Amino acid sequence: MAQIIAKRYAYAFFDVAKQQNKVKEYYEELNKAIEILQVDKVKRIFKNKSIDKTKKIEFVEQILKDTDKEVINFIKIIISKHREDLIEDIGKEFKKLYKEYFNITDVKVVSAYPLKEEVLQKLQEKLEKKLEKHINIEPIVDKRILGGLKLIIGNTIIDGSVKARLTALLKNMQQAV
Repeated sequence: MAQIIAKRYAYAFFDVAKQQNKVKEYYEELNKAIEILQVDKVKRIFKNKSIDKTKKIEFVEQILKDTDKEVINFIKIIISKHREDLIEDIGKEFKKLYKEYFNITDVKVVSAYPLKEEVLQKLQEKLEKKLEKHINIEPIVDKRILGGLKLIIGNTIIDGSVKARLTALLKNMQQAV
């Protein structure tokens, strides 16, 4: 249920962002605001159910005074509806909408050793051509794969690692016996 509510809030705010042609600005501002609201001392106040919502709204206006007014108003609505505990989920849902809107896909590139920047750049270019999307590459080092690459694109894994090839070879040899 909480996830459904978070989606509704994210969709509503995303519609406002689109109408005002400020999707990128609101995305960045909302992320900054959520980051501030995640600081331990701030979080304890923001998520404390015993604090009156009027005082909480005043507190948020003070700590987010440099944040866009629409983002602050959105957070004030969240507070007025007692949905503070959903702020991270709302942020995640807004991020999904943002990436979908701008045709962005995250790709985790797992390698045994850190890849050079030019290798990551070439890989990004090839993936962008193949997938016809903007690609955000997140390099991950995992020595267990021994060599090669493993790409994780959403729920799809393309495993070109040495470990995967050796495992497949071993499996084939066991089946042959």
